This record gives sequence, structure tokens and C-alpha cells, in this order.
Amino acid sequence: MGFTLYVHKRFDRVFKKTRLTDSVLCYAAGDVITGVFEADLGGGVIKKRLALHQGKRGGVRTVIFFRQGTNLVYYDGWGKNLSRKYAREIDEDQLDTYRDVARMFFRANSEVMSLLVRSGMVREVKCNEN
Repeated sequence: MGFTLYVHKRFDRVFKKTRLTDSVLCYAAGDVITGVFEADLGGGVIKKRLALHQGKRGGVRTVIFFRQGTNLVYYDGWGKNLSRKYAREIDEDQLDTYRDVARMFFRANSEVMSLLVRSGMVREVKCNEN
């Protein structure tokens, strides 16, 4: 794949009770690195929709940090059923915060990421490359 996939504990907490599996995350990560996603929000912050196959309102929205040549981090998200119709899903202050956090992840080397894994802040997801 050429990058390492991480999931932040915030993301895991949000989707704890869903059927969102690591294989779904790996598949969606493949989409992101090939440019298939809903919105580039700037600063390496990407919004990607994921279907959970639980009916019309069963999908989720995810916030992912990614730039070519860096790790991919699933950071935050929400259920489609929590989105207000025709409303902005991410306000400017929240987007600025996402960009700041993304910048920190982009600067992190492998030693820092290993420390974050050991501390429980993030977990590494192993994706099959077949």
C-alpha cells in the first residue's frame, strides 16, 4: 500500500456500536489514496462516506487525515442520521482544529507513531495487499 493506516481512539469511540470493520476501513483507505472521496477540506483533511448496509440512513461520515507520502489516520466521524439536511456538517472552527491535528500527524515520524500506538492514542490497522 505504501502507507500505514491508523485509527484514532476518538474515531473508535464514535463508532464503537456500529458494524464498521477494519476491512471496511482498509477498502475506504484504498479509495482515498486513489482520489475517491466526497470532499477535500484542505490541509490534508478529507471527508469520506462509508456505507454500513443498514438501510437508507445507515451510512457514516468520516474525517480522515491524508497526504501523499504520509500515513492515513481515521480521526472522527458521525452517523448519517445525525446530519441535518442541507446544513454544513463541519463548522469552520472544527475544521481549523482538524487541520491543526492533521498537521501534527503529518509531522510525526515512525518513532512518534509507535509511541502513540503504545499509549493507546491510535491503533495500527493491517490491511491485506492482495
